[in-house]
Amino acid sequence: MISQSFTPSPTLKNADTLHAVAKALVADCKGVLAADESTGSIKKRLESVGKENSDDNRREWRDLMFTAEGPWKNSAITFEETLMKHNAQLSTRFKGTPLRDVIKKRGIIPGIKTDKGTNPLPRTEPEETTTEGLDGLLERSQDYYNAGVRFAKFRTTYVVTASTPSQLAIENNAEIQARYASTSQAAGLVPIVEPEVLCNGDFTIERSAEAHIAAYTHLFRTLTLHKVDFSDMILKASMVVPGDKSGKVATPEQVGAATLHMLSKTVPPLVPGIVSLSSGLSEKDALAYFNAINKLAKRDHSSASWKLSFSFGRALQGEAMKVWAETGDVKKTQETFLLRAKWCWEAAQGEYKGEAGEPSR
Repeated sequence: MISQSFTPSPTLKNADTLHAVAKALVADCKGVLAADESTGSIKKRLESVGKENSDDNRREWRDLMFTAEGPWKNSAITFEETLMKHNAQLSTRFKGTPLRDVIKKRGIIPGIKTDKGTNPLPRTEPEETTTEGLDGLLERSQDYYNAGVRFAKFRTTYVVTASTPSQLAIENNAEIQARYASTSQAAGLVPIVEPEVLCNGDFTIERSAEAHIAAYTHLFRTLTLHKVDFSDMILKASMVVPGDKSGKVATPEQVGAATLHMLSKTVPPLVPGIVSLSSGLSEKDALAYFNAINKLAKRDHSSASWKLSFSFGRALQGEAMKVWAETGDVKKTQETFLLRAKWCWEAAQGEYKGEAGEPSR
């Protein structure tokens, strides 16, 4: 008699829990808040609105987001400082509570950025990037799990020119992502794998699609070699757009079609979900493009076998941070933030009405 089930070997000891978390990360009408900016990255955002990059300002900004009262998110990627150090200090019911406990009490799934940032990849011309963060990753991941974290995120980047991403960069970054993902699963964390194809440069949307397909194809091959369980991971994917210095403008429908084409050619159906990142796009463009992806996916179900959701930083935080810097009004800032979350949910259903303005033309 033929067995009616098959369990691959080796199995993850916590596979059921990992799979439940992975599915929850891309549940309907939910999304992932990317609040994982490093101290250096958030410096740029704070200074762009006239705020000093101080410990108090970083704490207050994240306090604002995590205590905003509303069903605005399902999960949040944090930075280690937020998770392990900061307490809520605004006048809310959570005042004095560690932010990691605020997150859990709000029913938000806590995640953490575990990469240590990008550096130049030696002997590449044009210069490409590699990502640090594998040293001590298992021990750090186990500590984060014990602190209540249930998923992680690790970013690699790909530079697009006529000759890049090179095979060296594609293989290097795929190997790093695969080692990160397998280590995270061993520690009980769902890995969000983020292979960001940068939108900076002079290239067409067709060249962007080619670069994505080359990078993502090799990525999933390498994940397979490292025995990463696809059903217990999430892909954080960049959208296929023309380079920001190309002088070319794509419509939301063109971006949606190109992005779904790329994903359908590279992402195995076993992956439970894909979250889009906003990259360097403006709020209005990120929302318009993400909405178009989902409208097309709803129209043709065969083009998307995975749940499609979002993991935005700038598109959720940008306008709210301006309000906070200009007015200091906590309530108004949180309302602005929650409104962006509502628009993201609508875009995840392909039902966004364009309240942030028309996309760039």
